[in-house]
Amino acid sequence: MSNSGTWLIDLDGVVWLSGEEIPGSAAALDRLRTAGESLLFVTNNSAPTVEQLLGRLAKIGISATRDEVLTAAQAAASLISPHHSVVCLADGGVREALEERLIAITSQAEADAVIVGWTESFSYDTIATAATAVRSGARFIGTNSDATHPTPRGLMPGTGAIIAAVEVASGRPAEYAGKPYQPMADMVRSRTNTITMAVGDQLATDGVFAERLGVPFTLVLSGVDQTAAPKTATADRLEMVVDRWLEAQ
Repeated sequence: MSNSGTWLIDLDGVVWLSGEEIPGSAAALDRLRTAGESLLFVTNNSAPTVEQLLGRLAKIGISATRDEVLTAAQAAASLISPHHSVVCLADGGVREALEERLIAITSQAEADAVIVGWTESFSYDTIATAATAVRSGARFIGTNSDATHPTPRGLMPGTGAIIAAVEVASGRPAEYAGKPYQPMADMVRSRTNTITMAVGDQLATDGVFAERLGVPFTLVLSGVDQTAAPKTATADRLEMVVDRWLEAQ
Protein backbone atom coordinates (compact mmCIF):
# COMPACT_ATOMS: atom_id res chain seq x y z
CA MET A 1 0.00 0.00 0.00
CA SER A 2 1.28 3.47 -0.90
CA ASN A 3 2.33 5.53 2.09
CA SER A 4 4.11 8.48 0.56
CA GLY A 5 1.60 10.31 -1.62
CA THR A 6 -0.43 13.48 -1.17
CA TRP A 7 -4.07 13.95 -2.13
CA LEU A 8 -5.09 17.38 -3.41
CA ILE A 9 -8.61 17.92 -2.11
CA ASP A 10 -10.89 20.76 -3.15
CA LEU A 11 -13.25 21.99 -0.43
CA ASP A 12 -16.41 23.59 -1.84
CA GLY A 13 -18.44 20.91 -3.59
CA VAL A 14 -16.09 18.11 -2.51
CA VAL A 15 -15.78 18.17 1.29
CA TRP A 16 -18.69 20.50 2.02
CA LEU A 17 -21.41 22.74 0.66
CA SER A 18 -21.42 26.09 2.49
CA GLY A 19 -19.70 24.41 5.43
CA GLU A 20 -22.16 21.49 5.60
CA GLU A 21 -20.34 18.19 5.23
CA ILE A 22 -21.02 16.20 2.09
CA PRO A 23 -21.88 12.79 3.62
CA GLY A 24 -18.91 10.55 4.25
CA SER A 25 -16.18 13.12 3.55
CA ALA A 26 -14.63 13.27 7.02
CA ALA A 27 -14.55 9.50 7.43
CA ALA A 28 -13.06 9.06 3.95
CA LEU A 29 -10.23 11.49 4.67
CA ASP A 30 -9.55 9.73 7.97
CA ARG A 31 -9.20 6.46 6.05
CA LEU A 32 -6.65 8.09 3.74
CA ARG A 33 -4.57 9.28 6.68
CA THR A 34 -4.75 5.81 8.23
CA ALA A 35 -3.46 4.42 4.93
CA GLY A 36 -0.43 6.71 5.18
CA GLU A 37 -1.51 9.32 2.64
CA SER A 38 -1.02 13.04 3.21
CA LEU A 39 -3.68 15.68 2.52
CA LEU A 40 -3.46 19.14 0.99
CA PHE A 41 -6.69 21.11 0.85
CA VAL A 42 -6.50 23.36 -2.23
CA THR A 43 -9.32 25.86 -2.54
CA ASN A 44 -10.18 28.75 -4.83
CA ASN A 45 -12.28 30.28 -2.06
CA SER A 46 -10.25 33.35 -1.13
CA ALA A 47 -12.68 34.78 1.43
CA PRO A 48 -11.92 32.80 4.63
CA THR A 49 -8.66 33.07 6.51
CA VAL A 50 -6.66 29.89 6.99
CA GLU A 51 -7.77 29.69 10.62
CA GLN A 52 -11.40 30.00 9.57
CA LEU A 53 -10.97 27.13 7.11
CA LEU A 54 -9.28 25.02 9.78
CA GLY A 55 -12.19 25.78 12.10
CA ARG A 56 -14.73 24.72 9.48
CA LEU A 57 -12.83 21.50 8.88
CA ALA A 58 -12.67 20.79 12.62
CA LYS A 59 -16.41 21.42 12.93
CA ILE A 60 -17.13 18.48 10.64
CA GLY A 61 -14.50 16.27 12.25
CA ILE A 62 -11.48 16.85 10.02
CA SER A 63 -8.24 17.75 11.77
CA ALA A 64 -5.73 19.72 9.68
CA THR A 65 -2.75 22.05 10.08
CA ARG A 66 -1.98 25.38 8.41
CA ASP A 67 0.54 23.64 6.15
CA GLU A 68 -2.27 21.44 4.82
CA VAL A 69 -4.35 24.36 3.53
CA LEU A 70 -3.60 26.28 0.33
CA THR A 71 -5.86 29.05 -0.98
CA ALA A 72 -6.19 31.23 -4.04
CA ALA A 73 -5.69 34.19 -1.69
CA GLN A 74 -2.19 32.96 -0.86
CA ALA A 75 -1.45 32.34 -4.53
CA ALA A 76 -2.54 35.88 -5.42
CA ALA A 77 -0.46 37.43 -2.65
CA SER A 78 2.58 35.43 -3.79
CA LEU A 79 2.60 37.48 -7.00
CA ILE A 80 3.22 40.75 -5.14
CA SER A 81 6.57 41.74 -3.70
CA PRO A 82 6.78 42.60 0.01
CA HIS A 83 6.35 46.28 0.89
CA HIS A 84 4.39 47.03 -2.28
CA SER A 85 0.86 48.46 -2.09
CA VAL A 86 -2.39 46.81 -3.18
CA VAL A 87 -6.00 47.88 -3.65
CA CYS A 88 -7.83 44.90 -2.18
CA LEU A 89 -11.38 44.19 -3.31
CA ALA A 90 -11.66 40.96 -1.35
CA ASP A 91 -12.43 39.52 2.07
CA GLY A 92 -10.28 38.40 5.00
CA GLY A 93 -8.37 35.57 3.35
CA VAL A 94 -6.71 37.89 0.85
CA ARG A 95 -6.07 40.55 3.47
CA GLU A 96 -4.45 37.97 5.76
CA ALA A 97 -2.23 36.70 2.94
CA LEU A 98 -1.15 40.24 2.04
CA GLU A 99 -0.36 41.12 5.64
CA GLU A 100 1.74 37.98 6.02
CA ARG A 101 3.87 39.17 3.07
CA LEU A 102 4.15 42.71 4.51
CA ILE A 103 2.14 44.18 1.66
CA ALA A 104 0.29 47.42 2.36
CA ILE A 105 -3.44 47.67 1.58
CA THR A 106 -4.44 51.05 0.17
CA SER A 107 -7.36 52.82 -1.48
CA GLN A 108 -5.13 55.06 -3.59
CA ALA A 109 -5.06 54.85 -7.39
CA GLU A 110 -1.24 54.87 -7.31
CA ALA A 111 -1.17 51.31 -5.94
CA ASP A 112 1.27 48.75 -7.34
CA ALA A 113 -1.47 46.18 -7.82
CA VAL A 114 -5.18 45.43 -7.52
CA ILE A 115 -6.35 42.07 -6.19
CA VAL A 116 -9.99 41.09 -6.61
CA GLY A 117 -11.29 38.05 -4.75
CA TRP A 118 -14.53 36.77 -3.31
CA THR A 119 -16.48 39.30 -1.26
CA GLU A 120 -20.08 40.22 -0.59
CA SER A 121 -18.95 43.67 0.62
CA PHE A 122 -18.51 45.41 -2.70
CA SER A 123 -20.22 48.49 -4.04
CA TYR A 124 -20.07 50.93 -6.90
CA ASP A 125 -17.38 52.87 -5.01
CA THR A 126 -15.11 49.88 -4.36
CA ILE A 127 -15.39 48.71 -7.96
CA ALA A 128 -14.64 52.27 -9.11
CA THR A 129 -11.54 52.45 -6.88
CA ALA A 130 -10.22 49.15 -8.20
CA ALA A 131 -10.92 50.05 -11.83
CA THR A 132 -9.29 53.47 -11.45
CA ALA A 133 -6.13 51.90 -10.03
CA VAL A 134 -6.00 49.39 -12.90
CA ARG A 135 -6.40 52.15 -15.48
CA SER A 136 -3.60 54.03 -13.71
CA GLY A 137 -1.21 51.13 -14.33
CA ALA A 138 -1.63 48.83 -11.33
CA ARG A 139 -1.12 45.12 -11.94
CA PHE A 140 -4.56 43.47 -12.04
CA ILE A 141 -4.79 40.08 -10.28
CA GLY A 142 -7.89 37.96 -9.80
CA THR A 143 -7.76 35.24 -7.18
CA ASN A 144 -9.72 32.85 -9.40
CA SER A 145 -11.97 32.86 -12.44
CA ASP A 146 -14.81 30.66 -11.13
CA ALA A 147 -18.09 32.02 -12.47
CA THR A 148 -20.11 30.21 -9.79
CA HIS A 149 -19.71 28.39 -6.50
CA PRO A 150 -21.86 25.53 -5.17
CA THR A 151 -24.18 25.90 -2.17
CA PRO A 152 -27.02 23.80 -0.73
CA ARG A 153 -29.35 26.23 -2.57
CA GLY A 154 -27.65 25.61 -5.89
CA LEU A 155 -25.04 27.57 -7.83
CA MET A 156 -24.41 31.16 -6.72
CA PRO A 157 -22.34 33.89 -8.48
CA GLY A 158 -18.62 33.33 -7.98
CA THR A 159 -15.51 35.48 -7.87
CA GLY A 160 -15.31 35.61 -11.65
CA ALA A 161 -18.51 37.64 -11.71
CA ILE A 162 -16.97 40.29 -9.44
CA ILE A 163 -13.72 40.38 -11.40
CA ALA A 164 -15.71 40.82 -14.63
CA ALA A 165 -17.13 44.09 -13.32
CA VAL A 166 -13.63 45.49 -12.77
CA GLU A 167 -12.46 44.18 -16.14
CA VAL A 168 -15.30 45.94 -17.94
CA ALA A 169 -14.87 49.18 -15.97
CA SER A 170 -11.07 49.28 -16.40
CA GLY A 171 -10.85 47.94 -19.94
CA ARG A 172 -8.13 45.46 -18.91
CA PRO A 173 -8.27 41.70 -18.32
CA ALA A 174 -7.14 40.22 -15.02
CA GLU A 175 -4.38 37.68 -14.60
CA TYR A 176 -5.36 34.77 -12.35
CA ALA A 177 -3.62 33.12 -9.43
CA GLY A 178 -5.82 30.22 -8.31
CA LYS A 179 -6.67 26.91 -9.94
CA PRO A 180 -6.04 26.05 -12.76
CA TYR A 181 -3.32 28.67 -13.19
CA GLN A 182 0.44 28.46 -12.69
CA PRO A 183 0.79 30.46 -9.43
CA MET A 184 -1.33 27.91 -7.58
CA ALA A 185 0.53 25.04 -9.25
CA ASP A 186 3.82 26.55 -8.08
CA MET A 187 2.52 26.76 -4.52
CA VAL A 188 1.35 23.15 -4.58
CA ARG A 189 4.77 22.02 -5.78
CA SER A 190 6.36 24.02 -2.96
CA ARG A 191 4.38 21.90 -0.49
CA THR A 192 4.66 18.42 -2.04
CA ASN A 193 6.38 16.60 -4.88
CA THR A 194 4.51 13.29 -4.83
CA ILE A 195 0.80 13.57 -5.63
CA THR A 196 -1.41 10.49 -5.59
CA MET A 197 -4.70 12.06 -6.69
CA ALA A 198 -6.45 15.39 -7.19
CA VAL A 199 -10.18 15.50 -6.45
CA GLY A 200 -12.46 18.34 -7.52
CA ASP A 201 -15.97 19.21 -8.62
CA GLN A 202 -15.18 21.22 -11.77
CA LEU A 203 -13.51 19.74 -14.82
CA ALA A 204 -12.63 23.16 -16.25
CA THR A 205 -10.92 24.23 -13.03
CA ASP A 206 -9.82 21.23 -10.98
CA GLY A 207 -9.41 18.91 -13.95
CA VAL A 208 -7.30 21.38 -15.93
CA PHE A 209 -5.28 22.05 -12.78
CA ALA A 210 -4.51 18.33 -12.43
CA GLU A 211 -3.43 18.30 -16.09
CA ARG A 212 -1.08 21.22 -15.44
CA LEU A 213 0.46 19.32 -12.55
CA GLY A 214 0.52 16.06 -14.48
CA VAL A 215 -1.33 14.09 -11.79
CA PRO A 216 -4.37 11.75 -11.72
CA PHE A 217 -7.77 13.44 -11.31
CA THR A 218 -11.22 12.33 -10.25
CA LEU A 219 -14.32 14.47 -10.76
CA VAL A 220 -17.00 14.29 -8.07
CA LEU A 221 -20.58 15.16 -8.95
CA SER A 222 -21.43 16.71 -5.57
CA GLY A 223 -20.64 20.33 -6.55
CA VAL A 224 -20.65 22.40 -9.74
CA ASP A 225 -20.36 19.71 -12.44
CA GLN A 226 -23.15 17.19 -11.97
CA THR A 227 -22.75 15.02 -15.06
CA ALA A 228 -19.90 12.67 -15.91
CA ALA A 229 -17.32 13.82 -18.44
CA PRO A 230 -15.91 11.58 -21.20
CA LYS A 231 -12.53 9.99 -20.44
CA THR A 232 -12.59 11.40 -16.90
CA ALA A 233 -12.66 9.29 -13.73
CA THR A 234 -15.89 10.20 -11.98
CA ALA A 235 -17.62 9.43 -8.68
CA ASP A 236 -20.72 10.73 -6.96
CA ARG A 237 -18.77 12.02 -3.97
CA LEU A 238 -15.40 11.95 -2.23
CA GLU A 239 -15.95 8.86 -0.09
CA MET A 240 -16.49 6.79 -3.23
CA VAL A 241 -13.19 8.02 -4.72
CA VAL A 242 -11.34 7.03 -1.56
CA ASP A 243 -13.05 3.65 -1.24
CA ARG A 244 -12.26 2.83 -4.87
CA TRP A 245 -8.62 3.77 -4.41
CA LEU A 246 -8.21 1.84 -1.17
CA GLU A 247 -9.75 -1.27 -2.71
CA ALA A 248 -7.18 -1.11 -5.51
CA GLN A 249 -4.18 -1.00 -3.15
